[in-house]
This record gives sequence, structure tokens and C-alpha cells, in this order.
Amino acid sequence: MNNKNVVELPASNNYTAEQALQSAMKKNLTDVMVIAYDDDGDLFIRSSKMTRAEGLFMLEKAKEWTMYAGQEGYDQ
Repeated sequence: MNNKNVVELPASNNYTAEQALQSAMKKNLTDVMVIAYDDDGDLFIRSSKMTRAEGLFMLEKAKEWTMYAGQEGYDQ
């Protein structure tokens, strides 16, 4: 679960949910986690086969990317 392409994807603040998922489908992804809100505003989470520890690791990497990507000193 060390796919650096996931960390390097550009962020988009104007994709619809469908566009974001279609964009992801074009990549050769090995591990996937979907975090979304449904029409009722409830949190929706699904993932490919991974342990909770691996899911947490993926979330922490996403957190780091969100906070530090593009800044000097950020190490992927």
C-alpha cells in the first residue's frame, strides 16, 4: 500500500462526485478508500480489502498531503 501516485494526484474543488470517481477509475489503483457524504448527510466509508491499521495509515498520508503538499520540507 505504498502507491505514491495517490499522494501526487492534483486536488480539485470543482469535481462532482461522479467526476472524481471516474477520474480515479482511470488509474491503476491497488488500494482504495472512499469517504463521502450521502444525500442524507451521513458519512459513507468503503474500502478495498485492507486492515483498519492500513486504512488509518492511508488516512494519515492523506492528512499529511492536505496539510503539507507543495511546501518545502514535505516528504512523501
